[in-house]
Amino acid sequence: MNFQHENNRIYTTDQDGTLLGEIVFPNVPDVADTVVVERTFVNPIMRGQGLAAQLVEQFYQYAKQQGLHVQLLCPYAKKAFDQNPDYQQLLDR
Repeated sequence: MNFQHENNRIYTTDQDGTLLGEIVFPNVPDVADTVVVERTFVNPIMRGQGLAAQLVEQFYQYAKQQGLHVQLLCPYAKKAFDQNPDYQQLLDR
């Protein structure tokens, strides 16, 4: 899977440009180095194939590399962070 990064978003498309999945994480206003994971989207044709988990992993690697603190609104991301102790080091407490 080829993931693309752009302006607080990681996503993947098929060869025709159809969005297959994305994770969106805008900056928190007036809080330096903090983003909020608002949503993880997976196209219905890709559901059940582990794409959401891959998106969260891509986000985790990106956020860790960038030294970001993370807040979670997305229910899927909350569950993934709860289940992975490594991810929890990025949570804004």
